[in-house]
Amino acid sequence: MDFFLENILYFAVFITILSFVFFYLRRNRDLDVSQNISSELTQNEIEIKLRAYERLTLFLERIEPVGMINRLELHNEKIEKIPSILIKNIVSEYEYNISQQIYVSDGLWKILELVKNKMINCISNCANSVDNNSTDDLVKKLLKHSNENTLIIKRAQKILKQEISYISQPR
Repeated sequence: MDFFLENILYFAVFITILSFVFFYLRRNRDLDVSQNISSELTQNEIEIKLRAYERLTLFLERIEPVGMINRLELHNEKIEKIPSILIKNIVSEYEYNISQQIYVSDGLWKILELVKNKMINCISNCANSVDNNSTDDLVKKLLKHSNENTLIIKRAQKILKQEISYISQPR
């Protein structure tokens, strides 16, 4: 017992030094692992991912119903044709961009699918609720829902931008 009391200072110093060495080595190992993970993406891979995010941003802009009506010049079309033209356009845009899902997170891709489905449902609901089969009435209904659609699209774009900033951070 006297041996421990006389040498307790040495034991404390030894354990302290051992702890510092352990934590120093562990910290360096963790830094090496994180550097390997962050350097996994080459500059070329980052550019490809950024192009995919650009494409998906454009996709979100192009599937907004009121914007499609103006872009596709549907004001003179028969009311029966407009909903199907709009829905076909959304599906076409989606199919054109479907390969981009390999470059984005699963969560973001699910959000993009939800936005697409929400736009299709909005068009269907507005078309079904138009009373007198007037193109102007359909456009008015779509305009009425335009703020809601814009909010959904803006939220998806915000998530998209967060992912972009995560990948494009300097490592």
